[in-house]
Amino acid sequence: MSDSTTRATTAPLGGRFWAFWSASLTSNLSDGVAMIAVPWLASSLAPENAALVAAVATAGRLPWLLLALPAGVLVDRLPRFTLMVSANSLRLLLWALLAAVVFAGWASVPLLAAFAFCFGALEVCYDTAAETTVPALVPKENLERANGHIRSGAIVAQEFAGRPLGGFVLALGLFVPFLFNIAALLVSVVALLRVRATAPTQDNSPGPGPEAPPKAPRGLRGVREDVVEGVKALWSQPLLRAVAVIAIFVNTAYATMLSTQVLFVRDTLGLGSAGFGLLMAFAAVGGILGGQLVSRLRVLLPDGTLPVFCLAGSGLLYLVVSVFPLTPVVAGVYFLSGGLVLGYGVAMTSIRQRITPDHLLGRVNAAMRTVSWGMSAVGMAAGGVLVASLAPALGQTDALRVPYALVSAVSLAVVVFFGRRLVGLVREHDV
Repeated sequence: MSDSTTRATTAPLGGRFWAFWSASLTSNLSDGVAMIAVPWLASSLAPENAALVAAVATAGRLPWLLLALPAGVLVDRLPRFTLMVSANSLRLLLWALLAAVVFAGWASVPLLAAFAFCFGALEVCYDTAAETTVPALVPKENLERANGHIRSGAIVAQEFAGRPLGGFVLALGLFVPFLFNIAALLVSVVALLRVRATAPTQDNSPGPGPEAPPKAPRGLRGVREDVVEGVKALWSQPLLRAVAVIAIFVNTAYATMLSTQVLFVRDTLGLGSAGFGLLMAFAAVGGILGGQLVSRLRVLLPDGTLPVFCLAGSGLLYLVVSVFPLTPVVAGVYFLSGGLVLGYGVAMTSIRQRITPDHLLGRVNAAMRTVSWGMSAVGMAAGGVLVASLAPALGQTDALRVPYALVSAVSLAVVVFFGRRLVGLVREHDV
């Protein structure tokens, strides 16, 4: 490992990065509250139907499959801070409308799924722009630290703060969590406006950066060409191509667990909404440690082995959950796996940001998200169907353990069959 990489574990990241991080933190706080409130509301509307509960989660992920590539074109064409401000402003308005619908007693599973799809579409725009902005805020050798802070902050806001908060305020009324979302997004929008005001380049000014002018073709007629260019840039890079293939298997399996997780906690572990939120907080604590340690682990572990280490560790941990579905065991596993899952994501994101030209980064990020997040929509739908089909034979309690076993089997199979190849590609291309 080079001296510059070692120094990057302690180098300052700068005031503009921390202001951007603060805006991201409040946006993710809103997401965290929603992660509890939306599935709990869905389970209240369809308490005995795992497929319908999973359908709402699937609707929230579908935009990553259907809209991520066009969103990547927008990110490479439009000023990125402006796009983030617009997306969060629209999300704020949608949360206000959903709060009114729930308060009036008009909520239904189809309507909730429609809201989830709209929220997901705006999340696609915001997250793609945010991930593409980071390389313009910090030097390339600091990307692991920067991405680690952003990812760990997101997990803290979503799971350690947002999820427990969502679980507790649900007791005040099903519409109350959405009021917190409105306030958090308002703070995020104000913070982003302040960060944009301190940008070294203005909208439509030359040079690289989040507010630099696009070089891609203008107009609707050029969208297809832009999308094709981004997909080709991803597929022609051997390391990114391998990661995309791995994501098809791992993310699809992981999503089967996510879509039925609320039912696993309620029916298998016997916890209520507050217990659900607190259990998720253990993963947040692990995510905090993982985010702070990932850049150091990259230095300490043999070159290129960090992603494989994270995949193998998480695979073994989820096997433990499937065999021993006890609350203390699940809490411990969520703590450890929170750090490992984040470590894998930070390692792959940082490499992608380093090796992709800025004018293509939005589309390459979107293409990767189409695979990693978009395929999870397929997995979420499959998770509900899987549990529903196994419940008559195994019973609901035991059927909900199967997705954890599936995640374990797929993760460990990837390590066995693709691990050595992945290590070699990271060593070759991560410069």
